[in-house]
Amino acid sequence: MALTSTGLTNGGRTAHYQFQFDDSLSAPINPGGPEPARTNAVIAACENDFNQMSGFFGNIGLGVNTPIAVNVTQDSGGARWDLDSGNLTVTIKPDVTGSATFVRYLMVAEITEVFMRAQGRGWFGDHTEGSEGEGLSRFLANQFLIINGLGNNPPTNFDNSNSWLSSTRQDFVNHINNTDDGPDEITGCSLLFLWYLFAQLGFTVNQIVAAGASNLGEVYRNLTGDTGDPFPFFKQLMDTAFPGTSTITSGNLDNPFPLGILSFWVDKSTYGVDEVTDVIHSASGGTFPEAFFLVLEGFNINQFNALGIGAPALSGAFAALPGLSMTAHPAEFEDPNPNVPQRIRFSFDVTFTTATLAAFPAAGNPPVFELLNAQINVGGNPLPDATAATQFELIAGADPYFTNIDPQQDNVFYLSQDLRVFTATPRRNATPVAGAPAFTSDSFDGAYNYIQGVLGFLNDPANGFTDGTNDPFASGVIPQPADSLSSDSSVSAVTIQGGFPPQFFNNYNFAISRVRLRGTAGPGGEARNVRVFFRMWSTQTADTGFDPSSTYLSQLDSGHPRFPLPAPDSHTVPFFATGNAPDPNDPNNPEYGTNGINNRTITIDTGDTKWAYFGCFLNVFDPANVVNGSRVQALMAGTHHCLVAEIAFDDAPIVNANGVVESPENSDKLAQRNLQVTISDNPGPAVTHLIPQTFDLKPGRAISTTPGDLTDYPDELMIDWGNTPAGSRAQIFWPQIDASAVLGLANRLYGTHLLTAADANTIEAPVTRGVTYVPIPSGQTENIAGLISVQLPTNISVGQEFNLLVRRVSTREVVIIEAPGIAAPRPAAPDKPARATALPEGTDGGGTFPHPDIPPGPPTPPHTTLNWRYVTGTFQVKIPVTTEEVMLRPDQDALAVFKWRLENMPVGSRWHPVVERQIDFLSQRIIGLGGDPDAIPPSPDGAPLKIDTKGQGSLAISFTASGGGPVSDRADIVVKARQESDERLIRHWNTEKTLFVRHLNAANGGIYEVQAISDQHEIEGQFAAIREGKLTQVVLVLKKKHHK
Repeated sequence: MALTSTGLTNGGRTAHYQFQFDDSLSAPINPGGPEPARTNAVIAACENDFNQMSGFFGNIGLGVNTPIAVNVTQDSGGARWDLDSGNLTVTIKPDVTGSATFVRYLMVAEITEVFMRAQGRGWFGDHTEGSEGEGLSRFLANQFLIINGLGNNPPTNFDNSNSWLSSTRQDFVNHINNTDDGPDEITGCSLLFLWYLFAQLGFTVNQIVAAGASNLGEVYRNLTGDTGDPFPFFKQLMDTAFPGTSTITSGNLDNPFPLGILSFWVDKSTYGVDEVTDVIHSASGGTFPEAFFLVLEGFNINQFNALGIGAPALSGAFAALPGLSMTAHPAEFEDPNPNVPQRIRFSFDVTFTTATLAAFPAAGNPPVFELLNAQINVGGNPLPDATAATQFELIAGADPYFTNIDPQQDNVFYLSQDLRVFTATPRRNATPVAGAPAFTSDSFDGAYNYIQGVLGFLNDPANGFTDGTNDPFASGVIPQPADSLSSDSSVSAVTIQGGFPPQFFNNYNFAISRVRLRGTAGPGGEARNVRVFFRMWSTQTADTGFDPSSTYLSQLDSGHPRFPLPAPDSHTVPFFATGNAPDPNDPNNPEYGTNGINNRTITIDTGDTKWAYFGCFLNVFDPANVVNGSRVQALMAGTHHCLVAEIAFDDAPIVNANGVVESPENSDKLAQRNLQVTISDNPGPAVTHLIPQTFDLKPGRAISTTPGDLTDYPDELMIDWGNTPAGSRAQIFWPQIDASAVLGLANRLYGTHLLTAADANTIEAPVTRGVTYVPIPSGQTENIAGLISVQLPTNISVGQEFNLLVRRVSTREVVIIEAPGIAAPRPAAPDKPARATALPEGTDGGGTFPHPDIPPGPPTPPHTTLNWRYVTGTFQVKIPVTTEEVMLRPDQDALAVFKWRLENMPVGSRWHPVVERQIDFLSQRIIGLGGDPDAIPPSPDGAPLKIDTKGQGSLAISFTASGGGPVSDRADIVVKARQESDERLIRHWNTEKTLFVRHLNAANGGIYEVQAISDQHEIEGQFAAIREGKLTQVVLVLKKKHHK
């Protein structure tokens, strides 16, 4: 057998090639053979094909001599190329049956490898294309077919992605093999990842080729600008769509994309008919806002928009309820970078109408569970595997309940309209509750008497607050939350009235809850022995789920809660209306015993509605209020706190069942106030824009290693930044957790993230827009003490207010046998032919061969595990922007209290490092406001009225370029008094930061000279006048030196 060009157009010569074929493929040896017609068809198209390949690589030269020898042989098994002294030979092995299209496909696969070599951007390996280049050559050859209308799939047996899917799926994105050019799991991974970049993330062929690098991870980073590792999420996406070792079985066997991971994140899953009825007749018109979310993972913003993906389509029994509607809000993104894969969140409002009420079970009947399905569609067709399901619970009425959403508070569950906190300062206003008995005794005992009088006033039908027509919370009878935001905290024991001499007035904090009953009038419909327990968490928390063994601990009688008890670790503390410690063993105790103030029988007088009121004195400041051996003030770890009211009613107990943990988010027997208020300065230095807040979390849930069912997702914080300015930076300090563990989970779970480690135990993230997710590592044995802080920019203005929301999200698992339409078993992969012979040793080139046998993946189980994410708890941080005159005193009080708490806290307490950092942040704020934190002694009651500043003040030195803006330099700073022997030297100060110099003498005019010396800039000195107890600000201008 010999090579020949007989019968070829122009003797087989083209601009770039010289073709020959094996004479056994044509007459006279093989009269029915494919040659020379087959090669002539290739010759007719080859130069256009070459130009197309050159275009993939930016029209670079090939770097070899022409013509390129192309030898079409009688062999089968693919193709290869060899290069010797600049002379390139391409050997094609199409067998006698291979078509001209197949020959062209093999030529593209080979010639593009030579282009990689010429390009020199990392695609080409060590004397061969390697695994990265082999993946690209197969990808480009398939693209060639698609672009020219020659088919969407690679030739039979030349797909290769399943080689990786059927393996152990190791990381061959970052760890390529520069000498592996065969069809195996390594090159299969490369090929599949390239299709991911193209079809999932939307990068063009030319963009991908131009982004060449030493490994595919770097290719991704070149394309996206993301500095993270793309492999973990790529694998997560593939493991979810193809669990275990299952493989692609239809369509293009190298390209299963686009794919998506869709999951429900449910905030409110339980609806009571009485609560829903109230909401229908409220200003919200029956709407529960952001009742659930659907989260889509796998896409970047560009491809999400290019594919026209919209809100998921909803179906199922819940969606079919009469009169019910669900409205999606616009998609929310977590990262403004349009190139990076990220979570895309859709929030849904649920709206009920009177027609929906017929779907609820009748009084006394068990709950009804209704399924809701969701599906992402692309171009009108379902996106593979992007389905999700959840269930909602409808419960009967005629039991005592709370209606938690409040139209006056944006209908959020965590600010229940049936639980109100207010502050009374009797020496300034003895009747804060209009019409109620006066607060006549300015004492702790007087406060208990006062709240009892208020409850008697509200529960007296003659006053008109019990029949459901006159709302004392909405009408202003009970002080509104906004009236008490600056003082309803555990660090504001007093109010100071200005003048000379200034005066202290004691503050007392109270909570009142309203319990509702709908049903039949008279004794037949009454609810007997309805109790309400009030518990306060030691700080803010996103864990208010019902845990009767810990945070909701109670003394039981025949299994029913009779009296609230503190948590064993004092994390939650009960408060009462009759005294610090009513006797739980006394059946006639005045709190929950017979005829107790917070134990009531609710009887509807007329109509179908009755309201009853319960309450407590939040006695934090009383040194005689001791819980578990410690003063209550010493148990507190924050400034504002989560407060939950629990209805304890024997006929409708709170029960966690079927994987559902009851919480104020979804139960009408629990009501919550969970709001933190921390004010920010304007204009002021940057430190006065630092907003710190302690918070507490339960340990992270243990996670599985099984992808695809959400049990491998850790618990997470979902932080909605709201209107918090972009450019702000947030930190979470968890002294019990290694920051690297958080980042490890984030790298595995998220397509992208902006989390970094500020130190060994602190996570930092920029505030961009939308949402930030933070995984919570598992393995802790006790609750996690934390401090979240937000550094706002300096350009905020007085009167602005920013709100951010922190939710904790976990996984709920429910097993439904044979749930149709949620998932289907995947068919097994077909058998494949044996692998072709490998390249000979020592060749300088590469090859394209069919893949080896790929064993079929296992079938999926015959049942579906129906899982979804749910919100376990929420708290809000409200940040009003004000002035230093408003800020300084509250910060001084808080610092005094936190110093006292630290003194009374064991060094080994999980809160000790958090409180230390809180003290540091408060001290920085006070310095920035012109105060002296060292002059504030520890005290459980706040700072003294007169803070001895010892005739001293502080100086804030900031730096700016001559044209404005920050300057990166190091300078030596000298601060020297004109008339006093006081001189300070600060070496190598970073001019991008403000320097605070404290304890400067304000006597004799307090004149100080400020000088700065830098190698890079000229800095003109200034004089500053120090005022006692105040902060003086100096700005030094840096001008660039011109060196000769």
